[in-house]
Amino acid sequence: MIPHYLDPRFTSSSLVHKDANHKTKPAKFRLLSLVPLVLLSLRLMAFDSQATETNNEPGLISILRSSASFVEKNAACAQLKRVGTSQSVPALAALLTDDQLSHAARYALESLPGPEAETALIQALDQAAGLNRLGIIQSLGARGEPRAIPALSKTLNHADPGVRAASATALGQIGGLQAVAALEAAKLNLAPDAPAPVRDALTGGLLRCAQRLLQDGNLEQALKVFESIHRDQPSDGVRLAAYRGMILASSKSEGLKRMVDAITGTNGPDQSAALGLVRSFEGEGATAALADLLSRVAPPVEVALIESLAQRGDPAAAPAMVQATKSPDTLTRTAALAGLGALDDTSSILRLAEAAASATGPEQAAARQSLTVLKRYHPALAMLTALPIAPLPVQAELARALGERSETTAAPRLIELARQGPDSVRAAALQALARLADQAQIPTLISLILEARTDSARAPAVEALNRTFQRLQAKQGHVDPSPLVQALATNSAEGRIALLPVCSGLADPQVRAALRTALGDTDAPTRQAAVRALADSNDPELLPELLEAARATAEENLRTLAIGGWVRLAIREPIAKVPPSRQIEGLAALLATPLTIEQKRLLLSGMAEVPATEILALAEPFLTQEPVRVEASRALISIAAALPEPALAAATLKGVLASAQEADVRQAADAALKAIEARAGYLTSWKVAGPFRQAGKDYAALFDIVFPPETDGAAEWRPLPPGSDPSRPWLMDLLKPLGGEQCVAYARTWVFSERATQARLEMGSDDGVKAWINHELALANNVARPLTPASDKAAVNLKAGWNLCLLKITQNNLGWEFCARLTAPDGGLIEGLKSDANR
Repeated sequence: MIPHYLDPRFTSSSLVHKDANHKTKPAKFRLLSLVPLVLLSLRLMAFDSQATETNNEPGLISILRSSASFVEKNAACAQLKRVGTSQSVPALAALLTDDQLSHAARYALESLPGPEAETALIQALDQAAGLNRLGIIQSLGARGEPRAIPALSKTLNHADPGVRAASATALGQIGGLQAVAALEAAKLNLAPDAPAPVRDALTGGLLRCAQRLLQDGNLEQALKVFESIHRDQPSDGVRLAAYRGMILASSKSEGLKRMVDAITGTNGPDQSAALGLVRSFEGEGATAALADLLSRVAPPVEVALIESLAQRGDPAAAPAMVQATKSPDTLTRTAALAGLGALDDTSSILRLAEAAASATGPEQAAARQSLTVLKRYHPALAMLTALPIAPLPVQAELARALGERSETTAAPRLIELARQGPDSVRAAALQALARLADQAQIPTLISLILEARTDSARAPAVEALNRTFQRLQAKQGHVDPSPLVQALATNSAEGRIALLPVCSGLADPQVRAALRTALGDTDAPTRQAAVRALADSNDPELLPELLEAARATAEENLRTLAIGGWVRLAIREPIAKVPPSRQIEGLAALLATPLTIEQKRLLLSGMAEVPATEILALAEPFLTQEPVRVEASRALISIAAALPEPALAAATLKGVLASAQEADVRQAADAALKAIEARAGYLTSWKVAGPFRQAGKDYAALFDIVFPPETDGAAEWRPLPPGSDPSRPWLMDLLKPLGGEQCVAYARTWVFSERATQARLEMGSDDGVKAWINHELALANNVARPLTPASDKAAVNLKAGWNLCLLKITQNNLGWEFCARLTAPDGGLIEGLKSDANR
């Protein structure tokens, strides 16, 4: 008998042991029960690793035929699933009736190509019993081969209900008219007291067959099967699928009739199936016929029908949907208002604006969204026409929509609303102005800020001015901030504080001067507002002031803002283009000041994005400071992963692994270390000569023809640009600088080794390649192929000092590229290795 912890049905819940009274035993007992499984897992992992290295099919087969342990045979089956061929079938077939190994054997056979595996499973069907037989049936279904249908048809009459149900499911997976006939016959002969699982499995199998027939275009046969299933009054889910199939397998007119009957009929599976097809059903007059149903169905059905009609996008549904916006049911109104936007019908604009003005919540949001997305028949013109005559709330909604639609001609009217309207209308108008105002309206927006008497009234005006500046600057490349600067110079402290946040988004000499003045203001609230604006600035010219504020501001909360602002602007903001030397200087200066834990975390997050060796010395001390140890570890992982020196990066990551306690940190460090080791040793500094050709010679014939670079003859050597693919910087492209077909080129570099050592040269090339190290031929492969890294490998000797590496790469057609790597004989790093093509 197979141990419980190896049974394929075994799950983690099986580990919970209970006593005779069904009481859960103590955790200590449950943990002890895990010991056999853990030990077994370790043995399997060791075996699996060894087998993976060899992928030796004959060796794996011999294990199955030997007296090896269950563990070894089980692992061999798992390996054969990946590497097995028809040669493995007899050995695997012999295990199909083995109580312990049947599951592993059929698991391997299930995916093996060729008829041999299929035959083995079919032949074992009569010999197997219990769970083994059920597993074989499942595997035959998973393979989907029609050859298994006769054998599975016989098992539909088996005494075991489980076998009958499994066979029906498998026949459904295989599909086809032969499977349909077998399933229908079994269903016809089914006893009245047959178990429900058997009956359900037969129905499910037929449903799958019908769906396959529908997909294959056999509509007549599919309709018959779907109707047969539907007549049997199956479960709701099956009935829904069957009725859906009936609609799709019918003619267009008959299918539409079925949909109308179901939608207006009793709520149930048929209705759900019909509603699900509204959005995609094709047929003349379908939209109008389905929209006419809106007034004839209950609200829940009406909502579903509206949503599906909206997805059709046919304006023919608009009149009925406008009427639905006046329904007494809230959900129906909301759905109709949302749906009108998808239909793009301008006759609904005023109705949508009225609803947006009078409704709240989802209903209002739906109306506003529809006003924004309407596209046909110039709705913007219709909105502008209605704007002067509409009631004030409706005007605000139309203005909001015009703003969302970037209709600049509405700006004058929006300014009137921003000055005179009630708060809700004023806010809507200002939001629209943020999208529409131009340079001429900036003084007006400033005056709206200064005229506001409360923060709540002032905030939307500040936001509108800020967004206007940003939009105009992005569009024109420059914006005139003179009105803002003048207002800062001539207004009260309260006015200056209100306007200073707008300075954050502007990079202009006048604005810089105004901010610097505010930083030295005698009024403390004004200075604090200036620091806040500085912390949000996108102007790299203000980095010195921002750094000084981050170092010297007295208030810790403002200092934290300034530190965060400096990290953002100096390190993360691409437009600033701050060189690494200045980034390192600034970080060092900030680290020399007293810091809170939050401030240390901000600086570590910045250090993580500066891949420089100097940053390692700044970040490593934090590994011993417990409150920020994890942040320091993550920063060092990020820095090391981007360093160009593999040895230093690897040492840093090993240091992190030595101190890290958190599983996710250790996992990240280990992954980064493996990635560095995987790319280390690639040679990326090359000069190239060529291309070389001879009349009548193709790439293969040119492979052994000696050209000047092979004999140190005269050749023009040019630098070869590094690879342009950031994910594969070691990939050297010859096609771009040289071009051509049926030719060869030479690539040359020198490799420095700190000592004489054995090494392994790994080459990938498109197409063929010859390689010499110190004039000794290391490898030669005359082929036409795409590049695969390390497809050719050769043992080479490096002397202490500089070693000449010369490559000859042939070109047939299409791509022309290579990659070369030097590693230790075991694939590890060679410390101190570097290459230079300019020697």
